[in-house]
Amino acid sequence: MRETRIAASFSHPNIVPVHAVEDRNGVLAFVMGYVEGESVAQRVARAGPFAPRECVRLLQDIAYALAYAHGRGVVHRDIKPDNIMLERATGRALLMDFGVSRASFGTRPVQAMTRVGESVGTPEFMSPEQAAGEELDGRSDLYSLGLTAYFALLGRPAFAGDSAQRLLVRQLTEVLPPLATLRADLPAALASAVDRCLAKDRNERFPDAAALVDALERANAAAPDVPVPIRLFAQEAATLGLMITFILIFVWMLGFSISRGTDSNDALLPMIVLIAVVSARVAQTFSEARRLFSQGFTVHDVLRGFQAGIDERDERRRQLKADPATRAERRRIVRVAVALLVAAPTFFWFALKFRVTIRPGYHVTSLPGVLLLVAGLLCLGFGLPLLLRSPFRMSASERAFRALWLGIPGRLFLSAAARRTPQRVLGLSAVPLVAAKPRRSADAERLASLEARIAQLEQTVTRAG
Repeated sequence: MRETRIAASFSHPNIVPVHAVEDRNGVLAFVMGYVEGESVAQRVARAGPFAPRECVRLLQDIAYALAYAHGRGVVHRDIKPDNIMLERATGRALLMDFGVSRASFGTRPVQAMTRVGESVGTPEFMSPEQAAGEELDGRSDLYSLGLTAYFALLGRPAFAGDSAQRLLVRQLTEVLPPLATLRADLPAALASAVDRCLAKDRNERFPDAAALVDALERANAAAPDVPVPIRLFAQEAATLGLMITFILIFVWMLGFSISRGTDSNDALLPMIVLIAVVSARVAQTFSEARRLFSQGFTVHDVLRGFQAGIDERDERRRQLKADPATRAERRRIVRVAVALLVAAPTFFWFALKFRVTIRPGYHVTSLPGVLLLVAGLLCLGFGLPLLLRSPFRMSASERAFRALWLGIPGRLFLSAAARRTPQRVLGLSAVPLVAAKPRRSADAERLASLEARIAQLEQTVTRAG
């Protein structure tokens, strides 16, 4: 009861709040806040292993929560994928269920606390010292967090067994291979951080959760977040780029038709409509770019956001390429595509057998011949995209986006929009939002002082209890 009430006093953005703690007839119950989202375990079951960038954010969020809890003398003791929720709206990770937490205020014994010598927790994610029933500190939670990151990145637990005893023995004795040898696309800083969390000797791990966060930040393992306005503008820019690509193809086909002496007057009419549509989209995109710059973003910010989005796709392709299941699935799809492309000319050849020449230049085909022709076209239509569109290769639309927006045309377009944007909007100077750094205000100092006073009151109440 005392431990859970201590956890209920926590107030942190990465900890699910506890609203009430009750003890009725020997049954301890507590009411937690509701999180609209899913657990890490559910996320892996639904969508597969995390991307490295997602895992970095997961580690940072939970490390912040653990630093807060450890600073108040509480060890969670049950860090696992089922106890970490991912908020659907923001992607924020929240730690929950301090039901087996243990208060440990330095070396001073506290009465009525969970006894040392018990192995309480989940064996698959339990630290060696916890499996041995030894005295715990915050480094035990870091080991469990490392196993959770292992699960998130590989989609399976690091240790498995048919009994709790075998799992505990493996936790005590078995050293895991370096994470980079199991997944080739991981940044070295992320793999090294997880490996250090998984050291059997607690003295070889990070000294505390804050040190884990610092290691990730110093190594720049977490890719910079792309602001939502830039992500939305990137979608607008990609749509415009696709439209320009299609109209260029149409112009090329029209020019080819004219060069062969074909009457193309009728084709000029839809051409005029297409040019008008694309011109309107160019004007809309130009207006969106000006609105973006009026919010304080710069051309460099937008281009950096575009590059970050491309880097995310590259990272995803590396992740898929390193996944054996995805490679096996791709091989199956290639075999199906090759079979369809081989079948297509076969159907065409048989269809020709049913074609009858009436006079030079005029033919008639029976129903079986038409069906064979349709079957060949369907095989061709399905086979080509299956063969050409690979999850391991950059798509044609992405290549067009890179050439247009990260090249000279995109830079000129954005620079022109930036020059046409006022430097002051609603009386406020335009300041680059992505480069802004928070300043410590008087309110922040007062909040910090208030938090220190609350911590002192908590210690006083605990000693009085």
